[in-house]
Amino acid sequence: MTEAHDPHAHHGPDVKSYLVVFGALAVFTLVSFVVNYFTGVGSTVGLVIIMAVAVVKAVLVAAYFMHLKYDWGKLFFMIIPCLILATMLVVVLLPDIVLAWR
Repeated sequence: MTEAHDPHAHHGPDVKSYLVVFGALAVFTLVSFVVNYFTGVGSTVGLVIIMAVAVVKAVLVAAYFMHLKYDWGKLFFMIIPCLILATMLVVVLLPDIVLAWR
């Protein structure tokens, strides 16, 4: 007789995946520092590169360390309605914001 739930089943990333993501985060951090050192804060290209690296790092952290890669099916039904309501809130309040500028 087989069990429906295997007590030894593993859900989520293993240690190797965590180490690969850690290495990628370290490399992306190094890229940010190098771009900042060589282009300075005022360069638009440097700012775009640093922001792109920051987005990639945030996605990696959310996907692996927060386990969103493995639980997206559950979170999908919470995130999408929140995005729709947030967009509607901005659209509804935008006339009030524009009229308050005067």
